[in-house]
Amino acid sequence: MSETTRGKPVAEDTLPEPDQLPLTPDELKKRDLEYLAPFYKAPPADSYADPTAPRLLQPAPSALQPQSPFLKPPTAPAGPTGPHGELPGQRLNIEPAILNTAAGSADKIHTAFTKPAAALETPAKAAATAMAGWESEYALRAAHKQWEIQAGTVAGWLAHIAESLRAGARDHTKTDTAIEEAFRGVKPRRSLLEGL
Repeated sequence: MSETTRGKPVAEDTLPEPDQLPLTPDELKKRDLEYLAPFYKAPPADSYADPTAPRLLQPAPSALQPQSPFLKPPTAPAGPTGPHGELPGQRLNIEPAILNTAAGSADKIHTAFTKPAAALETPAKAAATAMAGWESEYALRAAHKQWEIQAGTVAGWLAHIAESLRAGARDHTKTDTAIEEAFRGVKPRRSLLEGL
C-alpha cells in the first residue's frame, strides 16, 4: 500500500479506511433496509443519532395561511417515559472506566487485525507479477483490491467503535460533572415546622 488513498499516503502496514463507513449488513437486515444500503451511512463516532430513523418533513408555517387543525405531529408511545423519552428499562448505565477499557480493547483488535491484513499486499503483488499476461494476474489484482476495500472497512469500523466508546465515556463524565456542579450551590431548606 505504498500508493495514496484519497490524496493521503498509505503506509505499507496500514489499510485504506473509507471516509464514511457504511452501516453494517446486520443493522440493515434487522431494519429490512438492505435494498437501500448505499443511502445509509454510519453516524459520526460522537453522535447518538439513529441513522435509520425516519426524518419527518414538516412544512414551514406560512405567514399568509393559518396552520390547519388537522395537521398534528405524531404522538409518542403510551406509558411513562424518562427524561429522554425512553420507556422504563431502556436506559443503560455504564461507568466511563468500562467504556475506556472497551475502547482500548477495540484499539488492540484494530492493531492486531490491520498489520497482518495489510501485509498481504506484497505477496499479492508478487503473485500477480509472476502471472503477468495471464487472466490470473487480473483476477489476483481484482481480488486484492476487493480485499483492501473490505479489510479497510473492518479497520475503519474498529477505529469508529473505539472512538465512539471514548466519546461516550467523555460525555458521561461531562454530564456527571455538570450535574454535580449544578447541585453544589443548592442548600437544603429547613422546615418551618422544625423545632415546634
